[in-house]
Amino acid sequence: TAFSGWAKQPGRRTVQGEVERALGIFLRHPVIVRVAGRTDAGVHAAGQVASFVTGARVVPERLRLGLNALLPEDVAVSAVTCVPEGFDARAAVARTYRYRLWLASERPALERHFVWHVHGRVDTEVLVASAAVFTGRRDWRALTPSAHLYRDCTREVLAATWRPAAVIEGCGEEWIFEVTAHSFLHMMVRVMVGSMVEVALGRLTLDDIAAALTCGERRRMGRTAPARGLMLMRVAY
Repeated sequence: TAFSGWAKQPGRRTVQGEVERALGIFLRHPVIVRVAGRTDAGVHAAGQVASFVTGARVVPERLRLGLNALLPEDVAVSAVTCVPEGFDARAAVARTYRYRLWLASERPALERHFVWHVHGRVDTEVLVASAAVFTGRRDWRALTPSAHLYRDCTREVLAATWRPAAVIEGCGEEWIFEVTAHSFLHMMVRVMVGSMVEVALGRLTLDDIAAALTCGERRRMGRTAPARGLMLMRVAY
Protein backbone atom coordinates (compact mmCIF):
# COMPACT_ATOMS: atom_id res chain seq x y z
CA THR A 1 0.00 0.00 0.00
CA ALA A 2 3.01 2.28 0.31
CA PHE A 3 3.93 1.82 -3.37
CA SER A 4 2.79 3.50 -6.57
CA GLY A 5 2.58 0.10 -8.24
CA TRP A 6 5.33 -2.05 -9.75
CA ALA A 7 6.66 0.11 -12.60
CA LYS A 8 9.26 2.80 -11.97
CA GLN A 9 7.92 6.36 -11.99
CA PRO A 10 9.90 9.57 -11.46
CA GLY A 11 9.61 10.83 -7.90
CA ARG A 12 7.48 7.89 -6.72
CA ARG A 13 8.22 4.84 -4.59
CA THR A 14 7.70 1.68 -6.66
CA VAL A 15 8.47 -2.02 -6.23
CA GLN A 16 10.59 -2.07 -9.39
CA GLY A 17 12.59 0.89 -8.11
CA GLU A 18 13.31 -0.81 -4.78
CA VAL A 19 14.24 -4.16 -6.36
CA GLU A 20 16.53 -2.61 -8.96
CA ARG A 21 18.19 -0.44 -6.31
CA ALA A 22 18.93 -3.50 -4.14
CA LEU A 23 20.17 -5.54 -7.09
CA GLY A 24 22.43 -2.71 -8.20
CA ILE A 25 24.03 -2.52 -4.76
CA PHE A 26 24.51 -6.29 -4.46
CA LEU A 27 25.78 -6.89 -8.03
CA ARG A 28 27.64 -3.58 -8.29
CA HIS A 29 26.18 -2.73 -11.67
CA PRO A 30 22.83 -1.32 -12.88
CA VAL A 31 20.09 -3.88 -13.52
CA ILE A 32 16.79 -3.72 -15.42
CA VAL A 33 14.18 -6.14 -14.07
CA ARG A 34 11.40 -7.76 -16.10
CA VAL A 35 8.30 -8.93 -14.24
CA ALA A 36 5.38 -11.30 -14.81
CA GLY A 37 2.66 -8.91 -13.59
CA ARG A 38 2.90 -5.11 -13.65
CA THR A 39 0.66 -4.48 -10.65
CA ASP A 40 -1.08 -1.13 -10.10
CA ALA A 41 -0.86 0.96 -6.94
CA GLY A 42 -2.65 -0.79 -4.07
CA VAL A 43 -2.50 -4.26 -5.67
CA HIS A 44 -0.47 -6.91 -3.82
CA ALA A 45 1.67 -9.81 -5.07
CA ALA A 46 2.45 -13.04 -3.23
CA GLY A 47 3.66 -14.98 -6.29
CA GLN A 48 5.38 -12.40 -8.45
CA VAL A 49 8.20 -13.55 -10.76
CA ALA A 50 10.99 -11.23 -11.91
CA SER A 51 13.99 -11.79 -14.17
CA PHE A 52 17.17 -9.89 -14.96
CA VAL A 53 20.45 -10.38 -16.81
CA THR A 54 23.87 -10.14 -15.17
CA GLY A 55 27.40 -11.10 -16.08
CA ALA A 56 28.32 -11.52 -12.42
CA ARG A 57 28.79 -14.93 -10.82
CA VAL A 58 25.78 -15.37 -8.56
CA VAL A 59 25.07 -17.94 -5.85
CA PRO A 60 21.23 -17.93 -5.74
CA GLU A 61 20.82 -18.35 -1.97
CA ARG A 62 23.42 -15.68 -1.23
CA LEU A 63 21.60 -13.32 -3.58
CA ARG A 64 18.27 -14.02 -1.88
CA LEU A 65 19.71 -13.32 1.56
CA GLY A 66 21.54 -10.24 0.32
CA LEU A 67 18.49 -8.76 -1.36
CA ASN A 68 16.32 -9.30 1.72
CA ALA A 69 18.94 -7.48 3.78
CA LEU A 70 18.89 -4.55 1.34
CA LEU A 71 15.17 -4.35 0.58
CA PRO A 72 12.67 -2.46 2.77
CA GLU A 73 10.49 -4.52 5.12
CA ASP A 74 7.47 -4.38 2.79
CA VAL A 75 9.26 -6.26 -0.04
CA ALA A 76 10.64 -9.80 0.28
CA VAL A 77 12.36 -12.25 -2.06
CA SER A 78 11.18 -15.82 -1.41
CA ALA A 79 13.43 -17.67 -3.88
CA VAL A 80 16.20 -17.10 -6.43
CA THR A 81 17.13 -19.49 -9.24
CA CYS A 82 19.31 -19.43 -12.34
CA VAL A 83 17.39 -19.69 -15.61
CA PRO A 84 18.37 -20.41 -19.23
CA GLU A 85 19.66 -17.53 -21.31
CA GLY A 86 16.76 -15.74 -22.96
CA PHE A 87 14.25 -16.44 -20.18
CA ASP A 88 11.83 -13.54 -19.72
CA ALA A 89 9.48 -13.27 -16.74
CA ARG A 90 6.91 -11.65 -19.04
CA ALA A 91 6.66 -14.85 -21.11
CA ALA A 92 4.35 -16.66 -18.67
CA VAL A 93 1.71 -19.09 -19.93
CA ALA A 94 -0.70 -18.38 -17.05
CA ARG A 95 -1.23 -15.92 -14.22
CA THR A 96 -3.62 -16.39 -11.29
CA TYR A 97 -5.09 -13.48 -9.33
CA ARG A 98 -7.12 -13.60 -6.13
CA TYR A 99 -9.64 -11.02 -4.93
CA ARG A 100 -10.89 -10.92 -1.33
CA LEU A 101 -14.41 -9.70 -0.56
CA TRP A 102 -15.47 -8.81 2.99
CA LEU A 103 -19.22 -9.39 3.40
CA ALA A 104 -19.77 -8.44 7.02
CA SER A 105 -21.33 -5.71 9.12
CA GLU A 106 -18.11 -5.24 11.10
CA ARG A 107 -15.38 -3.12 9.53
CA PRO A 108 -12.19 -5.02 8.57
CA ALA A 109 -9.86 -2.91 10.71
CA LEU A 110 -6.93 -5.34 10.60
CA GLU A 111 -7.54 -6.48 7.01
CA ARG A 112 -8.52 -3.10 5.56
CA HIS A 113 -5.55 -2.98 3.14
CA PHE A 114 -6.31 -6.44 1.72
CA VAL A 115 -10.10 -6.71 1.29
CA TRP A 116 -13.03 -4.86 -0.23
CA HIS A 117 -15.71 -4.28 2.40
CA VAL A 118 -19.00 -4.41 0.50
CA HIS A 119 -22.07 -2.91 2.14
CA GLY A 120 -25.53 -4.19 1.30
CA ARG A 121 -27.10 -7.60 0.84
CA VAL A 122 -24.90 -9.63 -1.51
CA ASP A 123 -26.56 -12.73 -2.96
CA THR A 124 -23.64 -15.18 -2.86
CA GLU A 125 -25.46 -17.76 -5.02
CA VAL A 126 -25.72 -15.15 -7.77
CA LEU A 127 -22.10 -14.16 -7.15
CA VAL A 128 -20.97 -17.76 -7.70
CA ALA A 129 -23.10 -18.16 -10.84
CA SER A 130 -21.85 -14.91 -12.35
CA ALA A 131 -18.25 -16.13 -12.60
CA ALA A 132 -19.12 -18.40 -15.53
CA VAL A 133 -19.73 -15.32 -17.71
CA PHE A 134 -16.04 -14.45 -17.43
CA THR A 135 -14.44 -17.63 -18.77
CA GLY A 136 -13.35 -18.55 -22.28
CA ARG A 137 -11.57 -16.85 -25.16
CA ARG A 138 -13.06 -13.61 -26.45
CA ASP A 139 -12.54 -9.88 -26.83
CA TRP A 140 -12.69 -8.44 -23.29
CA ARG A 141 -12.40 -4.73 -24.13
CA ALA A 142 -15.45 -3.95 -21.98
CA LEU A 143 -13.36 -4.88 -18.92
CA THR A 144 -10.68 -2.21 -19.31
CA PRO A 145 -10.64 1.59 -19.40
CA SER A 146 -7.49 1.33 -21.54
CA ALA A 147 -8.72 -0.61 -24.60
CA HIS A 148 -7.21 2.02 -26.89
CA LEU A 149 -3.72 0.97 -25.73
CA TYR A 150 -4.10 -2.60 -27.07
CA ARG A 151 -3.94 -3.81 -30.65
CA ASP A 152 -6.00 -6.84 -29.60
CA CYS A 153 -8.16 -7.21 -26.48
CA THR A 154 -8.70 -10.94 -26.98
CA ARG A 155 -7.63 -13.02 -23.99
CA GLU A 156 -8.35 -16.58 -22.83
CA VAL A 157 -9.63 -16.87 -19.27
CA LEU A 158 -8.96 -20.45 -18.17
CA ALA A 159 -10.83 -20.46 -14.85
CA ALA A 160 -12.90 -18.08 -12.73
CA THR A 161 -14.48 -19.16 -9.44
CA TRP A 162 -15.86 -17.77 -6.17
CA ARG A 163 -15.65 -19.63 -2.86
CA PRO A 164 -16.29 -18.84 0.80
CA ALA A 165 -13.01 -18.35 2.66
CA ALA A 166 -13.92 -17.69 6.27
CA VAL A 167 -16.78 -16.96 8.64
CA ILE A 168 -16.36 -13.60 10.33
CA GLU A 169 -17.55 -14.30 13.84
CA GLY A 170 -21.09 -13.12 14.38
CA CYS A 171 -21.28 -10.74 11.44
CA GLY A 172 -20.70 -12.30 8.02
CA GLU A 173 -18.26 -14.00 5.67
CA GLU A 174 -15.18 -13.47 3.57
CA TRP A 175 -15.37 -14.64 -0.05
CA ILE A 176 -12.51 -15.20 -2.49
CA PHE A 177 -12.52 -14.91 -6.27
CA GLU A 178 -9.73 -16.63 -8.20
CA VAL A 179 -9.15 -16.17 -11.91
CA THR A 180 -6.50 -17.62 -14.21
CA ALA A 181 -5.64 -16.47 -17.73
CA HIS A 182 -2.65 -16.41 -20.04
CA SER A 183 -2.60 -12.64 -19.57
CA PHE A 184 -4.94 -9.83 -18.51
CA LEU A 185 -5.91 -6.38 -19.72
CA HIS A 186 -5.31 -3.36 -17.51
CA MET A 187 -7.78 -3.44 -14.56
CA MET A 188 -9.55 -6.45 -16.11
CA VAL A 189 -9.88 -8.46 -12.89
CA ARG A 190 -11.07 -5.45 -10.89
CA VAL A 191 -13.80 -4.66 -13.42
CA MET A 192 -14.83 -8.33 -13.40
CA VAL A 193 -15.17 -8.30 -9.62
CA GLY A 194 -16.95 -4.94 -9.49
CA SER A 195 -19.43 -6.09 -12.13
CA MET A 196 -20.17 -9.39 -10.38
CA VAL A 197 -20.76 -7.58 -7.10
CA GLU A 198 -23.18 -5.22 -8.85
CA VAL A 199 -25.09 -8.26 -10.14
CA ALA A 200 -25.08 -9.89 -6.69
CA LEU A 201 -26.44 -6.65 -5.19
CA GLY A 202 -29.25 -6.59 -7.76
CA ARG A 203 -28.04 -3.43 -9.52
CA LEU A 204 -27.19 -5.22 -12.78
CA THR A 205 -28.29 -8.49 -14.35
CA LEU A 206 -26.26 -11.20 -16.04
CA ASP A 207 -27.99 -10.18 -19.27
CA ASP A 208 -26.66 -6.65 -18.76
CA ILE A 209 -23.14 -8.04 -18.38
CA ALA A 210 -23.47 -10.26 -21.45
CA ALA A 211 -24.73 -7.31 -23.51
CA ALA A 212 -21.87 -5.10 -22.32
CA LEU A 213 -19.31 -7.76 -23.23
CA THR A 214 -20.87 -8.16 -26.67
CA CYS A 215 -20.84 -4.44 -27.48
CA GLY A 216 -17.46 -3.89 -25.83
CA GLU A 217 -18.42 -0.74 -23.90
CA ARG A 218 -16.73 -0.23 -20.53
CA ARG A 219 -19.42 2.22 -19.36
CA ARG A 220 -22.04 -0.54 -19.46
CA MET A 221 -20.14 -2.80 -17.05
CA GLY A 222 -20.16 -2.42 -13.27
CA ARG A 223 -17.80 -0.39 -11.13
CA THR A 224 -14.07 -1.05 -10.80
CA ALA A 225 -13.39 -2.91 -7.54
CA PRO A 226 -10.79 -1.27 -5.27
CA ALA A 227 -7.17 -2.24 -5.86
CA ARG A 228 -6.57 -3.29 -2.25
CA GLY A 229 -8.47 -6.59 -2.49
CA LEU A 230 -6.43 -7.90 -5.44
CA MET A 231 -3.32 -10.08 -5.21
CA LEU A 232 -1.18 -11.83 -7.83
CA MET A 233 -0.92 -15.38 -6.48
CA ARG A 234 0.78 -17.63 -9.04
CA VAL A 235 2.64 -17.47 -12.34
CA ALA A 236 3.21 -20.49 -14.60
CA TYR A 237 5.76 -21.07 -17.37
